[in-house]
Amino acid sequence: MRILNQALRLYVDPSQLENTVTFYEELQGKPCERRISFAEMGIEVAVVGSFILLAGSEQALAPIRDSKAVLFVDPLDEVVPWLLGKGAVILHEPREAVGGRNVTARHPDGLVAEYFEPAKLA
Repeated sequence: MRILNQALRLYVDPSQLENTVTFYEELQGKPCERRISFAEMGIEVAVVGSFILLAGSEQALAPIRDSKAVLFVDPLDEVVPWLLGKGAVILHEPREAVGGRNVTARHPDGLVAEYFEPAKLA
């Protein structure tokens, strides 16, 4: 398993998303590189450098708010056995996600992290 990159997940009120995007663009000197809408969940996502901003109501964010980090890995299939061997708890098994596959785990120290393997480009 290789960690390709990592990002922090930040949760914001929808009314603050644009200001928050601008702040992190200026902080890192990088433009927002991706916007994703999960209308059925009531969540808007903006990716700005090392930050993934998730905007939604308290109710919409409640099921995902515990996850504080995303580790981009290759391959995902090596992550679960490694995590289990180190005492982590798998909160959801590997599954298809927008742009790849993911799994979420609670580390032995309590950190909840998403592990994401981007889809291979053909």
